[in-house]
Amino acid sequence: MGKLTLKDLAIDHDYYCSESNYYSNEAAMRYETFADFYEEFHDADVDMNLVFRWDLHEREESKRHYLEIFMMQQRKGIFKPIHIALFDESDVELLAKYLKPHIEKLKAIWKPFEF
Repeated sequence: MGKLTLKDLAIDHDYYCSESNYYSNEAAMRYETFADFYEEFHDADVDMNLVFRWDLHEREESKRHYLEIFMMQQRKGIFKPIHIALFDESDVELLAKYLKPHIEKLKAIWKPFEF
């Protein structure tokens, strides 16, 4: 896999994910930048804070991007939708680094299937 860009990541996933938690308004989180989010979650335990999906969107009016991260906090069974208001080209590499252990955990969850 080569170097990813915003254009590579801003795809339409074919599966819908809710931007809110039906059971709790307090579960959702919002960050202004990916750096703000990363500062809080970069060393969070993957088993207890598993990211199972993300979506990157472009705002048509400004051509700026925002990121949505969807996390399960296992200990309390909390579905946590996270909105990151500004996501730039300079954040792509750090996002890939952040998601790598989550991707590996998801693959391990689905063993013995190898997709």
